[in-house]
Amino acid sequence: MNVDELLSRMRDEKKLGASQAGFLLNLHERSAYSVHREMRFLLYIGILLVLAGVGMTIRKYFVDLGDMAVVSALSLCAAAAFVYCFRKGGGFDCGEVASPSIAFDYVLFFGCAFFAMDIAYVETQFHVLGDGWKNYLLISAALFLFFAYRFDNRLVLSLALSTLAAWFGFTLSAHRYFSFAENYRLYAITYALIAGGLGILSRHLDIKKHFFDIYLNFSIHFICVAFISGIAEHKLFSLYFPALMLVCALLAFYAVNVRGFLYLLYAVIYGYIGISIVTVDLLHRQTFFVFAYFIFTSLAVIGLVFKMSRKFREAS
Repeated sequence: MNVDELLSRMRDEKKLGASQAGFLLNLHERSAYSVHREMRFLLYIGILLVLAGVGMTIRKYFVDLGDMAVVSALSLCAAAAFVYCFRKGGGFDCGEVASPSIAFDYVLFFGCAFFAMDIAYVETQFHVLGDGWKNYLLISAALFLFFAYRFDNRLVLSLALSTLAAWFGFTLSAHRYFSFAENYRLYAITYALIAGGLGILSRHLDIKKHFFDIYLNFSIHFICVAFISGIAEHKLFSLYFPALMLVCALLAFYAVNVRGFLYLLYAVIYGYIGISIVTVDLLHRQTFFVFAYFIFTSLAVIGLVFKMSRKFREAS
């Protein structure tokens, strides 16, 4: 019995209504499909275009507009977005909360972006904090983190973690005993551990456990890029190579356990980059062997990714 016959039988037996059966049949025949992701993507692009337009307008006409007009307009936009979110959003819940509408998350992101532009403009024009301007980043990160948890917004959480990373880097680079150019890997590894620790803590306390993947993604990218940078500089004979291989192995193990193909993809890509750097160095950049290596291994990696992707789909 195929799907069409099964749906017709369930409709005849009154186990499904006529409208339900018709809807399921349309889904099966792919005559009806969701455009939810496409709408969210278009809204995100629209917000970015609006922000880009506002930034270009301020840059070009801020002398004619005047400082107070710019600050007032940016503050009003940010305040309007936040008021809308508090009025339309539900109460706080430690679990996952559905968004009131498809545009809600982007209005909140819009408000946070305008807040960031507002304080950046104030500090640029008036130098309120002087050398302590980096504290604006910390204040912004804390505010964005609050909004992310208050309104269950992954996009704003990503903005908060990015802002925290910027504050972390600027703060370390400003220290007279710390050379960021020489120790950026230490900064990246430390930040990765902090982000991962925050995610683990949030999950352990059962507060927005679904945010764990956002924290984990930031942690993975920062620590893997740091290790790859170390491998590129020190090659095989350093702790960076085995450290990267260990991280990739843990990622693959985690991906299999949680059925998360994305983490397996991270493990394969970062592991392949690290191994390739070491291999090219061992081949002493001999053009023919390097060329042959990348041809065969890239095809093998692509085949492995497609094979694992099929297995993950079958398992789910």
